[in-house]
Amino acid sequence: MTRLAFVVRAETEATVLLATQLPAAFSGGRIRYRTRTGALARVAGAVVGAFDAKHDSLFLGAEAANAELTLEVERRSLPIAGLPAGDGLRWRYLLAIAAETAARFALIDRLPDPLVTGAAASEVVPAANVAAVGHAHLDVAWLWAYSDTRRKALRTFATAVQQLDRAPYFRFAQSQPQLWAFVESADPALFARAVAHARGGRIDASVAALWVEPDANVPSGESLLRQLACAARYAESTIGVRPTVAWLPDTFGFPATLPTLLAHAGVPHFATTKLQWNDTTRFPHARFVWRGPDGEQVTGALLAAYGGDVTEPRLAAARERDEPLVVGYGDGGGGVTDAQIAALAPRARFTGIGSWMESIARDAVLPVVAGELYLETHRGTLTTHHDVKAANAALERALDEAEEAAAWCVAVRLAPANVEPLARDLQTAWRLVLRGQFHDVLAGTSTALAYTEVREDHERAMRIALRVRDAARSLLPRVRFGEHLPDQLPPRVAPTIVDDRFRFDNGIVRAGAFSDGSLRDLAGTAGPSLVERANRIVAFHDTPKAWDAWNLDRGYERKPIRVHERGATIDDDALVVHLQIGRSPATMEVELREGEPWLRVRLVVDWHEERTIVRVQNRLAIRAEHALFGQPHGSLARPLYPSTAAERARFEVAGQRFASIADGERGLALLTSDLYGWSALGTDTGADLGLSLLRAPRWPDPTADRGETALAYALVPHDAAPVSALEAAWRAYALAPRVRLFEPDGDRVLVTATKPADDGDGVIVRVRECDGIAGTVRMRCGGRVREVLAVDGCERAIAGSASIDGERLVFGLAAFGLRAFRVRF
Repeated sequence: MTRLAFVVRAETEATVLLATQLPAAFSGGRIRYRTRTGALARVAGAVVGAFDAKHDSLFLGAEAANAELTLEVERRSLPIAGLPAGDGLRWRYLLAIAAETAARFALIDRLPDPLVTGAAASEVVPAANVAAVGHAHLDVAWLWAYSDTRRKALRTFATAVQQLDRAPYFRFAQSQPQLWAFVESADPALFARAVAHARGGRIDASVAALWVEPDANVPSGESLLRQLACAARYAESTIGVRPTVAWLPDTFGFPATLPTLLAHAGVPHFATTKLQWNDTTRFPHARFVWRGPDGEQVTGALLAAYGGDVTEPRLAAARERDEPLVVGYGDGGGGVTDAQIAALAPRARFTGIGSWMESIARDAVLPVVAGELYLETHRGTLTTHHDVKAANAALERALDEAEEAAAWCVAVRLAPANVEPLARDLQTAWRLVLRGQFHDVLAGTSTALAYTEVREDHERAMRIALRVRDAARSLLPRVRFGEHLPDQLPPRVAPTIVDDRFRFDNGIVRAGAFSDGSLRDLAGTAGPSLVERANRIVAFHDTPKAWDAWNLDRGYERKPIRVHERGATIDDDALVVHLQIGRSPATMEVELREGEPWLRVRLVVDWHEERTIVRVQNRLAIRAEHALFGQPHGSLARPLYPSTAAERARFEVAGQRFASIADGERGLALLTSDLYGWSALGTDTGADLGLSLLRAPRWPDPTADRGETALAYALVPHDAAPVSALEAAWRAYALAPRVRLFEPDGDRVLVTATKPADDGDGVIVRVRECDGIAGTVRMRCGGRVREVLAVDGCERAIAGSASIDGERLVFGLAAFGLRAFRVRF
């Protein structure tokens, strides 16, 4: 055994670079180096592998003789297992010992390579084997920042590539093109080796169907489609593989519309493990067909786990469930160990997730599931870190506006030299936004350090979006081509005071408010009030037993905190209410404007609480069976009177844009731009509709939601409006007015995206049907259309007809359907 001594070559805040010279007589062997934090190994400047807490050995050939060996050792790292579910002594202890002084020596010995031994054993695999998948789940940010993840990704790829080089029977699955892009920018040579293995089928990139593993409840439908499109474009052009599996093992619940979005993007399969976390019921199917509201469907799998060791219980469970055993350590653990590969060689066959899902889709008769896949835990993620959710939503709106302005430039046939830079900038901005939609980031469950980088990304993306919008407008020749219409709000209608109550009436909406801002009366101009008491700000102790930023425990509403009224005035034609929530002052503005069919509410809170949730509660005088909620590119009705354990477990549910309760003749909706956690429950006299506004968890980010926060929503009386009318109302409330390039005839079809094609060939327009009515759509275009072709969500040509009739596109659209077209001018 030979001892190698290292010298310090360089140091940064994050890493120490160690160097040594391998012996001239080195004839190949094992290098052993112990590190808890992780170290990237290079020989003569080329990456040869990595060390971490699970990988202390690296096998090198004789060609390394007399070459320089360097180790880039990370200074700090949390363990990859055994992390707590909340703040406390263990968490503080782990933080205290996270730092490591890099060892200054390594050992060389001549033990045989276990993967070479395993190669012989793998030639005879017994009939009773299981399928195995090597994997390393890697959170793009969580208890660490993006900069840490870049190093973790580089080490993980380095370990996998050298194992694939040594063991021809091994296969490794790697999701998230963002991680591939990190490696591509950090070390092109290592990236090229990984791409070669992917193109040879050894690295399974079938699971790289989304740019990151995003939250699925908060991003807009268009954001989720861009996750798919950006991933497909990168995977096909750079990795050389077309992904087929939406690999979302750790995402916190899945909307009913996700099968529609996946099918639209040409992704036929979906896999998760997270439903194993349900706290009330057990999801009944390991494999299933998941059907969207438009009838499109994908093959789904609920796997037992997305990583771990090779143990007899895990092997037995994989056989019993007839599913692949996913092995390996993630989040910096380096993936699969040599010992795991060698142990599986005589007992299992390594496979790919995509090929396995193709086999079950082909060979099995599967149960059909429709509707959302609700996760019965982590309900607080719909509210935590409102600032991050609000920034994401603002970027979704800004990019939508910028894309349409750039599309107008294409439609009026401006020179490509003017348009192409705009399209490139838009793609850059989208990548920043998509990275920030990683599930632990957008859910609000990362550390303050991670959010420092996220905010920088959001600010940069917003600068790009505004620059593209303004540049496109400056290029357009006339006001009707994509110009931004005046967006000044109409004047307020001042409330009057009658019997110490504040009354609003603009001829469309009438309301009566108490001095705490709550409403005793809200309706259209005719008919009885739709509310018993609405717009009531309430607060509760929010002390989940575990997973502080993640969970909202059942029964939290039994621990109220009094909200104190501090006076109300009429100021600048709005009702201004002052409230006190614990130590936190809040100011509410309630306003009604000329011609608007809703009552606007804005709440500004200087938030200093801990473990407290603030909500707005609305007791409606409307008896109905269901509440309707917006979902990504769709909507979902949920029962107001739960009758099963699974329905009762949904005491906090996901919704975006709007929620509405109606009795067939009249209804009330809430509109919001960036709030996502709702409750809806029937009562003896009507229904309670609640919306979560702020939380104050202490872990993992004790600063989450603290400071000044602005929240806004609107209450809309309506005559049992269909989804299309609710969507139109939300757009009028949330989006700046502008001249649209495409306008469908009629109200039931929405244009959800108008953008320059990613390849520079024309404009992509996407539409969806809102009300469940199939039929032919006629859609006016503001440019002179030469050709229209059907495409999927990734802008690839697909079968499907569309025609041109004068200035209109004509095409068929299924009930709740989603279609996209490439339009050339």
